[in-house]
Amino acid sequence: MRVIVVGGGVAGLTVAALLGRTGGHSVTVLERIAGYGDVGYGLGLYPLGGAVFNALGVSAQVQERSCALETYRVCGPSGQTLQEVSLRDLLAPYGQMRGISRSDVLAILASQVPDGSLHLGVECTGVRASDAGVVVSTRDGAEHEGDAVVLADGMHSRLRESLFGQVKEHDTGFDAWMWWAPLGGFDPTVVTEYWGPTAFVGVYPARDALNVAVGIPRRLSPDSSMSADLVLGRLRELVSEHNPAGAALEVWSLAAGVPFPWRLADVRAPALTALGDRVALVGDSGVGFLPTAGVGASNAMRSAAALAYELSLADARSAPAAIARWNSRVGDLVRGNQEDSRKLAKAMLVEHKTTSRVIDAVMKHMPITMMTKSIVRSMEAPF
Repeated sequence: MRVIVVGGGVAGLTVAALLGRTGGHSVTVLERIAGYGDVGYGLGLYPLGGAVFNALGVSAQVQERSCALETYRVCGPSGQTLQEVSLRDLLAPYGQMRGISRSDVLAILASQVPDGSLHLGVECTGVRASDAGVVVSTRDGAEHEGDAVVLADGMHSRLRESLFGQVKEHDTGFDAWMWWAPLGGFDPTVVTEYWGPTAFVGVYPARDALNVAVGIPRRLSPDSSMSADLVLGRLRELVSEHNPAGAALEVWSLAAGVPFPWRLADVRAPALTALGDRVALVGDSGVGFLPTAGVGASNAMRSAAALAYELSLADARSAPAAIARWNSRVGDLVRGNQEDSRKLAKAMLVEHKTTSRVIDAVMKHMPITMMTKSIVRSMEAPF
């Protein structure tokens, strides 16, 4: 069976790496960018998705390039601890949560894709049904025909739009500015977030640096054309005014790269399959995630693994049935995890002091796991 994967991100590479091991399927990955390099910032890998590396036999590489995240701590704007969760205990039945860079995840996954399958610098412009299957067209005028197509081209998927039209965003009204800061004296096993009015600060350890995230209303966001020093200075001023404890952290310098703005909005495709169930939308192209629960990459990998499994059982004729089975397995679980991320966003990203005080009071008494039920449940449910 011929499978075309549009997008060489986390979801697309997972499908290609796992499906390529079956030996009986031809896999072609078409990725728009010409090279990976340093792509994105930090990821929190839940066992939900991290288990994929066990199937690929590269879990040792993940261990070497990541750190174990054992504690999740939420603090108020004055620095008081509102809640602390032992990730080690919560996730013990399933595995560890690991902090790792997206670049390292992509490098590990790409190394497991069959030789000659990954094609960089190829921009896909359309997808349509054909008598023999599905055809993907590219900017250079080429056409690639397959028996099944996996759309994994991200939150702003052009091919999703060609299938369903413009999909309405779920927009928080906030931006998140991300950068790598020196690890310094921070405990590499502890994720710490400072929730405050107008300004949110999160500190997420990876192997040898901190992924810092500052969430602020988009109307206050610095101009992305400013220098890195000016962006960090402006962000620190805003945080100092609204979230003093976050501003006092030793995170306002760069260990690598430049500050990157992330529009905090997500999408949900009208359906996860198209063109007679010969097309599957995986990862953010189907169900996009806010970073607020840190579970987007893990959902993408686990969902992609489920799709690879179903396709591995199929041939050209039965590919639509395999994709339909995959949809019935993963659809509700992934959408449930997306809802959890949206619930957390409502608590983490607020503008008004009164609302922030109410949330602080609630957080002292209500376990945060009440807002992440679907995420924990999905680690127990078959995908």
